[in-house]
Amino acid sequence: MTSVITPGIYHERQKRQLCLLHALNNLFQREEFRQAELDDICENLDDRRWFNPHRSWIGLGNYDANILDAALQLKELSVVWFDNRLSVTQINDDMILGYIFNIPSDSYIPFFKGRHWFTVRKLGKTYYNLDSKLQEPIKIESILDFAHQLLSQGNQLLLVTKPEHQSLCVNKSSKE
Repeated sequence: MTSVITPGIYHERQKRQLCLLHALNNLFQREEFRQAELDDICENLDDRRWFNPHRSWIGLGNYDANILDAALQLKELSVVWFDNRLSVTQINDDMILGYIFNIPSDSYIPFFKGRHWFTVRKLGKTYYNLDSKLQEPIKIESILDFAHQLLSQGNQLLLVTKPEHQSLCVNKSSKE
């Protein structure tokens, strides 16, 4: 289903619990955000510096979906949660700028399960898995098969789009 590609695509690697930061920068294909900017967004949503509900209390990252949404709004983009009861064939790919997946992940802390964010992006005519835990981006042969496999395991998919395209991302009338 996937194959390794040669370097040349912007791909940040995992550091601490900053997977949302890496997912955003991999989406934009450049360093669009820094940790300090995401921390500022956290504090704008909730002014508690310590024990902020939108990130790890020890400052390692682990940002939640509210930070993803707010960061994308700063770039005049929006996010649409994909209803995994629908078929991935109902996604209108022409309206999607990127796919952000949220999956379970082992934590640095024993017996604590965290979540991991990663981006899939179409570059040219090809989709790439830009997961920061990968050594390098991986070419995806079928975005539909890839998304279906992850969603069938109970993972979450968020679609990145322009605000004016939010209602056009998913064809809800189609029942495939």
